Amino acid sequence: MATRRIAIVGLSVEALVGSPLKTDEDAMQIYRGDELPANNLWLVRGVLARLAEEPEFEAVPLMWATALPGGALTHSNYVAIRDETVKLLTENGPFDGVVVCNHGALEVDGLDVQADADFVAHVREAVGPDMPIGVALDLHGHLSQQLLDAATVFSVLRTAPHRDDKQTGYRAAHMLVRTIKQGLTPKTAAVHIPILVSGEQAITTQVPGSTLYATLPGFDSVDGVMEANIFVGFAFNDRPWTGMSAVVTSDGDAAVAQRVAEDLAQQIWDARDQMILRMETDAVAPGLLKAAQSEQRPVYVSDSGDNTTAGAPGDLTHVLQEILRDDRLGDSVVAGIYAPKLVAKANEMGVGASIAFDLGAEHISEPVETMAVEGEIVACGPELVLGGFQPYRSAEGAWCVIRFGDVFATFHDLPIGITTPRHFEAMGIDPVKHAYYVVKLGYLHPQIIDIAKRHILLLTPGTVSLDLGARNWTQVVRPAFPADENPEWSAKGQAYSN
Repeated sequence: MATRRIAIVGLSVEALVGSPLKTDEDAMQIYRGDELPANNLWLVRGVLARLAEEPEFEAVPLMWATALPGGALTHSNYVAIRDETVKLLTENGPFDGVVVCNHGALEVDGLDVQADADFVAHVREAVGPDMPIGVALDLHGHLSQQLLDAATVFSVLRTAPHRDDKQTGYRAAHMLVRTIKQGLTPKTAAVHIPILVSGEQAITTQVPGSTLYATLPGFDSVDGVMEANIFVGFAFNDRPWTGMSAVVTSDGDAAVAQRVAEDLAQQIWDARDQMILRMETDAVAPGLLKAAQSEQRPVYVSDSGDNTTAGAPGDLTHVLQEILRDDRLGDSVVAGIYAPKLVAKANEMGVGASIAFDLGAEHISEPVETMAVEGEIVACGPELVLGGFQPYRSAEGAWCVIRFGDVFATFHDLPIGITTPRHFEAMGIDPVKHAYYVVKLGYLHPQIIDIAKRHILLLTPGTVSLDLGARNWTQVVRPAFPADENPEWSAKGQAYSN
């Protein structure tokens, strides 16, 4: 039997339209050829694991590009990656299938269509109309008619905080293998659900996320269904495709896919009132007071409005300023502040030097708040060296740690997501021995969850403020919950399909 060759490509970036920082070429991490299997990459690793189980299938890793969530990709950055992907597919074929490992919330400057759809459409054009294409996506992504038309089968993450990227890539490859081996013509149907919620309101470890995602295996088992999935979406972007979605892929029966997608979508709509912040949440001052009074330590505190894993720059210092004004919050670490000028100065001065500066002088997000401080540089370096699996890969630039009495703060010359203990350890900071840690996240990520004794989410200002009601929606489909009061909607007859 002839070997069946499966190409692996992808461009996985969650992009925040409202970020003051664009995602340019310098922010990208690009892996080519053998670098894909060598680097244990998000989603890709699951695709490779499934294809390795099939002796007659050959995985052909071509290119996978990613960046820390941030602003929209510059047009030139996107076009260069897209066109190189197309070139690699054209030059290295023929193929029997393609797996695309993207995110689903990609945005590009000057591109007025869903960018993930544009990317997969170009993959489709490169390989021809009959080539099976599997797509693996994050649940914080979106689906559109163009994306539905460009691909064959879809698999979506089912956990937030994310623990199942490998399983999701595996499932996408499994459906593609099944499609090729059995000669299937899968049909996918989707329903756009007008619900605008943050990822923090729909985590899968608490209701209603936990109960909604627990129903997916039951939908998967419906006769004719290959896989059912839920997109929470990325509500920080005011775009026509923003919102939740139900998506169902069948092994060839479009009617089954549409019926099941509408049933799943109605179930999601009926749970909309339960989509609230269920983790411990408070404003800055009272939230920090709770941390100070906690008997459970370490306490991890989220600066949610400046969440770099949702695309914020991480430049705001108001939580650090509040801690420095409060003697009860000693033995604290405030991590991940974007301040490139300060970092350059600290690296020039070196460890042990005393440094005076204005906190907030490098704010590029609102609000701008300054505070004169003086501290000691206790560590610095030209690059942050991380080891092991990293769920959020980013260009790791220069950094420094500055001590203000018994409060430590880490500053960086590129935005960074502090999502694992390894981030702290790489800067000489023990991730559990201090009393309080502030991270620029919303919900905590799995490796941090596993070491935190308590988590408090602060409702802070910033480009990803969780006060979604304050956003001026102009492009999203209306009426939508909760932007409009008591919107009427039914999933019946709402499915669109390929």
